[in-house]
Amino acid sequence: SSPTEETIRMGIKFYPEPSRFKATLSHLKPGDKLIISQLAGNFTLPKDPQQKCVFIAGGIGVTPFRSMVKYLIDTEQKRDIVLLYSNKIKSEIVYTDIFNLAQKQFGLKTVYTLTDTNQIPLDWQGDVGPITQPMIEQHIPDYHERVFYLSGPHGMVSVFEETLSKI
Repeated sequence: SSPTEETIRMGIKFYPEPSRFKATLSHLKPGDKLIISQLAGNFTLPKDPQQKCVFIAGGIGVTPFRSMVKYLIDTEQKRDIVLLYSNKIKSEIVYTDIFNLAQKQFGLKTVYTLTDTNQIPLDWQGDVGPITQPMIEQHIPDYHERVFYLSGPHGMVSVFEETLSKI
């Protein structure tokens, strides 16, 4: 959730055979209580509103970016942000309402890409394949001036740490 929202939201992806933790979550009912601890680390926007950013997200790892973007919308801040958002299939894309509103309100640029090349819809207008250095260079010519944020599966984040260290 954004600090501007009254409710707490969690972004979770459930698989056909979920972990015990996710299976328990899927059986929660309204009014059930949860104990939540504080996340560690810093995942906040730069203090300087002029600092350009790139958000790279894989799957439901886009959730922290949804929070940041919602905060910018609610506080009417303008930031130069490009979101590169990768999913296997189109139906896994979430929070498009927030990202579309941010595009209208402050110019958020969102690049969607699908990685399962066997399930690309005929009407798909986004990119195809994993996010790569050439894709970054194509969509973000000024990438050297930007701070990068990564959120997604551990493997994706590890690959991007290496990729970004080379560009």
